[in-house]
Amino acid sequence: MSDPLHSRRRFLLGTASLIGGIAAVGAAKPSRAAMQSFEINTGSELGAAIANRCGPSDEHADMSARLRAELSANPSLQSASAKCPICGCPVIVSR
Repeated sequence: MSDPLHSRRRFLLGTASLIGGIAAVGAAKPSRAAMQSFEINTGSELGAAIANRCGPSDEHADMSARLRAELSANPSLQSASAKCPICGCPVIVSR
């Protein structure tokens, strides 16, 4: 016959683990809360700031011209890329 103290300890540890697991699952936020989409009013300050980012403006055109010149100067390159200092999006030029 097994020791009653050992059985009791195993029962309490198992119960504590089960309750802790249930509490952890219950406390976790649903994953759908991590990915949310919001519509931004274009008349707001944030909407205007997003609408006026550089996008395909002169800055990207200038960067593309510089990258094309780099490609023509170095025939071994198949593509060249740079990161826009204004919006952070990549500008990629290839042959």
